[in-house]
Amino acid sequence: MRRTILAITLAACTLLVLAAFAGCGDAGGEAEPAPGPRVFTDDLGREVTLEQIPQRIVSISPACTEILFALGLGDEVVGVTEYCDYPEEALAKPEIGTFTAPNLEAILAQDPDLVLATGGVQLELLDRMEETGLTVYAVNPMTFDQTAAAILEIGEVTGAEQQAEEVVADMNARAVDVARRVNEMEAGGEERPRVFYEIFYENNVWTAGSDSIISDLIRLAGGENIGDADTSDYYEFSVESLIAENPQVYLVGSGSMFDPGDITGRSGWERIDAVKDGRVYVIEENLVYRTGPRLIEGLEAILAAIYPEE
Repeated sequence: MRRTILAITLAACTLLVLAAFAGCGDAGGEAEPAPGPRVFTDDLGREVTLEQIPQRIVSISPACTEILFALGLGDEVVGVTEYCDYPEEALAKPEIGTFTAPNLEAILAQDPDLVLATGGVQLELLDRMEETGLTVYAVNPMTFDQTAAAILEIGEVTGAEQQAEEVVADMNARAVDVARRVNEMEAGGEERPRVFYEIFYENNVWTAGSDSIISDLIRLAGGENIGDADTSDYYEFSVESLIAENPQVYLVGSGSMFDPGDITGRSGWERIDAVKDGRVYVIEENLVYRTGPRLIEGLEAILAAIYPEE
């Protein structure tokens, strides 16, 4: 009889202990619900459903690739374009084609649970990718502020919210320093100099219009973009118009897409004030074209050209 009572007592104690453990972590005593599908709206207004935090990500945008690595998600990246050359670790990832023509078979072979894309020339690709069963999220920032917002978006989608907030906090703090410098120059009576940005040159010059990320950077850095005369993002600008506009600061991108060579030796350029005054500056093109974490470096480079330190 005593053994029976002891067994019943031990069983009751065991049940009490199990009940206590079951209530841990929930003040109300209710178990936390299992995480379900999450629905996001990307920059193109498309609803994207994710069943879980992505573990295998393909990036078909160099800017998105840079964002992923900045958020500490390099191990989750299983495919990139041949133009994804930063950081160096991205070069070791499998290539899935080019920025404008990613290879769908190569993407599918990586079995991704998320593909990160952008707008523009990639728009027509999105439907084709989704028809194959791929989950695609697109970001399409056109300004510095929108770039910061896109980084936060990707952080939320990939479960790296804290890292994204840290990256954006650094970008914004440095942008505040740029704004302070510009305000100091304007408070001292300096007018915004006329700035021309050269993207490509062959017979005529291609430049950045008012809807481009470059125009936004020039404005933030305290310059007046001559290319704002057109609302396009990028367009052709005649040499005659360039000489007539006579920019005070001449910026030109250089990198894998274009090598400007010696601008000062071009016929007619000697009449431009920026050339006369030695204010021609070459900027690494990826710092101003890629809407990722290094965009702040592009902004700082433009500021240094427009308002060089004494």
